[in-house]
Amino acid sequence: MNSLDRMFQPKSIAVIGASNDEGKAGFHMLYALRKFPGALYPVNPKAKEIQGFKAYPNLKAIGTPVDLIALCIPAQFCLNAIREAGEAGVGAALIAGGGFEETGAKGKALQDDILAACREYGIRLLGPNTAGFVNPGVGVTASFNPLVSNFQAGSVAVVSQSGAMNLILGTVIQTQRLGVSIGVGTGNAPDVGVPEMLEYLADHQPTKAIAVYLEGVEDGRRLYDAVRKTTSKKPVVIFTVGQADIGDFAASHTGKLIGSFAIKKAALAQAGAVVATSSNDLIDAANILSKVRLAPAANPGVGVLTGQAGPAMIMTDYLRTRGVSIPEMDASTIERIAAVLPLKTFIKNPVDTARPMHDSFLEVLSIMAEDPNLDVLAAYAMHEPMCVEPIGLFRAIKGRTGKPAVFGTSGLPEDLAPTMRDLETMDLPSFVSPDRTAAAIWALVEDAKAAFRKQRPTKDAEKTARVDTIRPNPDEAQAKDLLTTIGIAAPERAVCGDHGVAKAALTELKKPCVVKVLSAAVGHKTEMGGVHLNIQTEDQLTAALEQIDKIDIPGTKQYLIEEMAPQGLEIIIGGKNDPSFGPVVMLGLGGTAAEAFGDVAMRVAPLTVHDAMDMIAELKTSALFDAWRGGPRYDKEAVADALVKIGTLMTQHPEIKELDLNPVRVYPKGVMALDALIVNQ
Repeated sequence: MNSLDRMFQPKSIAVIGASNDEGKAGFHMLYALRKFPGALYPVNPKAKEIQGFKAYPNLKAIGTPVDLIALCIPAQFCLNAIREAGEAGVGAALIAGGGFEETGAKGKALQDDILAACREYGIRLLGPNTAGFVNPGVGVTASFNPLVSNFQAGSVAVVSQSGAMNLILGTVIQTQRLGVSIGVGTGNAPDVGVPEMLEYLADHQPTKAIAVYLEGVEDGRRLYDAVRKTTSKKPVVIFTVGQADIGDFAASHTGKLIGSFAIKKAALAQAGAVVATSSNDLIDAANILSKVRLAPAANPGVGVLTGQAGPAMIMTDYLRTRGVSIPEMDASTIERIAAVLPLKTFIKNPVDTARPMHDSFLEVLSIMAEDPNLDVLAAYAMHEPMCVEPIGLFRAIKGRTGKPAVFGTSGLPEDLAPTMRDLETMDLPSFVSPDRTAAAIWALVEDAKAAFRKQRPTKDAEKTARVDTIRPNPDEAQAKDLLTTIGIAAPERAVCGDHGVAKAALTELKKPCVVKVLSAAVGHKTEMGGVHLNIQTEDQLTAALEQIDKIDIPGTKQYLIEEMAPQGLEIIIGGKNDPSFGPVVMLGLGGTAAEAFGDVAMRVAPLTVHDAMDMIAELKTSALFDAWRGGPRYDKEAVADALVKIGTLMTQHPEIKELDLNPVRVYPKGVMALDALIVNQ
C-alpha cells in the first residue's frame, strides 16, 4: 500500500486537461492546486501558459516522471491518457469526470479497461467519478472544488463514497476547528475504495481518527477485514445510509428480518467501527476520538457532573438507553461529595451541584476522578464564566488523574466561541448542547467496548461435525437430520409415505404428536393447513392425514410425524448468505413475534461463543432468559452453541442461501429445533 504515497503525498502533479476556461473542471483543479509546494504541470496541447503556469503538450514533454496526474478530460480519452502515463512512469492517477460504470455497460467496460491498464503499469487509481482529495498537511488540494484549498491541516481523516459529502463533512470539521488530515471522495472506486483508504490511513501518522460516509458495499468481507485491521490501530466512525431500503426478501422469516442495511450495520460494529446515526454524530464522534481513546473495556463507567439538572437528565437518558453504564459511585466517594454540596442535591451519579460555583465544581470533579467505578468524566455547565470557568477547571484537574474528561455547555455562539477555541487548544473534547455531549461520550464508550470484544480470547464451541454435502433444497426431515449431525437437537420423528406407515409410526412415538405435510416445495406449512397438533389417537391421525391430502403441491408429498416438544422459550435462529458480506447468522424472538417486533441480533459468520452470547444480550427481550417474573432460567449457553454451529455450517457451505430454524425451543437445559428450512438452490 506504500504506492499510495505517490497519490496522497506527491512531490509532483500534472493536470491533464488544464484550462483557462472557468467553465471547465480542468480550470478549477489547477486553481485549487495553485499553492501546491511541489512541481505543478498543466498539460494541454492547445496552450503554452495556463493560469500563470507553463503548459506542456503531453506528459512526455515534461521530461521527468510525475507522481500524480489529475485527469480532467472526457471519459473516452482517459484510457489513452493512462497508457501514456504508464509509459512516462506516473505513480498515481485521479479521474475527476464521469461517464464510466455509473452510466451503464459501455461505461463499465471502459472503466474495466482503464483499471487493467493501471494494473499493467502499476498506477494507483482514485475514481473515476470523484471530486478528488485533499491533504492539507502537505499542501495537496486535488479537487475541482476550490473550496478545499481553504481546508486546514488536522487530525481527522474523511473518506466518503460521495464527493459532495466529502466536501460537506470537511467544511463541518473546519467549523469545529478540528482540521482535516486527508479527505477523499472515492467515486466509483475500482481500485482505491474505502477498504484501501482505511488500510492506508491506519499508518498515516497525522490521522488520529477516521470518519467514513458509506453508501453501497460491493465487497462487504473486504470492508469488514479492513475495518477490523484498522480499528486495532485507530478509531473508525462510519455513517451509512440505506435504512429504508431492506432489499429483496426471501420467503422465510429470516429473509424478512435480515435486510441489507441491518447486515451492514451489524458487520461494521462487529468489525470494531463506531456506527453513527447521523452526519453530525459522525463528526462529533471523530472529534472526541481524535483527542482521546479509552482503554478496551467491557462496559466503561461514565461519571456525569452537572451544574443544571435538566441537561444531566437528557444525557443520562441518552446514554443509559444505549447501554452506557453510569454506575453509582463508592460510598466513600459519595460521602466526600456530600461534604461539599448542599444537602438537597443528587450526588450518587449523575452529580447535580444545583447552581455551581467554580471551586466546589472543581472539588467535586476531582473527587469523582478518584472513584474506581468511573473511567471517563463528563462535566456539563451552562456558559456562566462567573460560576464555572472551564479552562481553569480542566487545567486544574489535568495531571491529577489519567481519566479523560469531556465538557458540555450551552450559550450564545459569540459568547462561547473564545472558550471553545481555548478548550480546543488544550485538546479537551468539548461540545455544545447536552445531546451532542452525550452522543460523543457514547461513541467513546462504544469504541472501547468494540476494542474489548476484539481482544477477547476465542472460546470455540464444541467442535462442529462437518457435513460434506447437502442435498438440494432438503425437506424438513432432511434438514433436521443435518441439524442432528452437527449437534442441534430436533424432535423424534418418522417420515411416512402413506397412511399405513403413518399409523405404525404413531404407535412407536411418544404422544401427543404433530403431523405435518412433508415437501421441499412448502416453506410455511401452517398457512395451508399442513400442521396438525396434539395427535394421540388413530382417528385423529386419519383426520389430519386426510386434510393434508387435500393440499395441492407439486412433486412428492409425504407425511412427517413428530413427538411434540415440551413448552419452552421460543426463539428463531436464521442464516443468510448475503451477496456482499457472505454468511450472516441471526437470532430473534421466536414465531411470528420476530417479524412483528423486529427484535433481532445478527453477526457475520463464523462466530465465537462470545459473539453468540453478545447476540443474546443484545435482544430487547433478553430478560426473558433470566427467570423473568419467576419463570425458569433458560440455557443461554446452549443457544450460543447452536448459533456458533449454524455459523460454522454456513461458512463451510456457502451454497446455503438461507436457513430458518423457527421456532427453536429453549429449555433450562438445552435447545430443540421444531422446524427447519434450508434453501440452497
